[in-house]
Amino acid sequence: MWLVAAALLQSTAVPAAAPQPPAPPPQPVWNPAARENRQLLPAFTLGTIAPVLDAIGARYERGDGGGLRVTFRNGRIAVLSLSSCEARGCKALSIQSFWKPATPLPGDRLDAAIEKFNQRYAFAKAYVTADGRPSLQRYLTADYGFIRGDLAVNLLVFADQAERLAVEFLEPLAKTGK
Repeated sequence: MWLVAAALLQSTAVPAAAPQPPAPPPQPVWNPAARENRQLLPAFTLGTIAPVLDAIGARYERGDGGGLRVTFRNGRIAVLSLSSCEARGCKALSIQSFWKPATPLPGDRLDAAIEKFNQRYAFAKAYVTADGRPSLQRYLTADYGFIRGDLAVNLLVFADQAERLAVEFLEPLAKTGK
């Protein structure tokens, strides 16, 4: 009885802690061996792309013009745009990232950095847009459909390439500012 009374006294003497919100679920990690990765999908649509983005842990929202604004797990942002569309879906998907440096990058050095990146990495094309922004683009086709896992790999590699372009080529150029 003494223990019960002590426990009651202790429970009333210590204020109850405020309930803590549940921890967010861990971001999914893409499983290359998942059965659905072998699935052939007939065309690019928002409905066929969104589950792949979910599987690789990317966040996305509809952007202007019907595409998707995607933030990859590494923080790099890209715009996914569908083209060559028919009633059943689209035959082409463009993945593109843009950078807007805080200060303008010197044109000749930027051109040289872009050329060096393109010589080293052939997966996606880096270039300078008409308004002077560095950009990275990958164009995929699905004339006869696409394999879900192949799209996941393309998106993951694109995110990695965007990171490499920024960290290895653009950021050093911005730091020197010459």
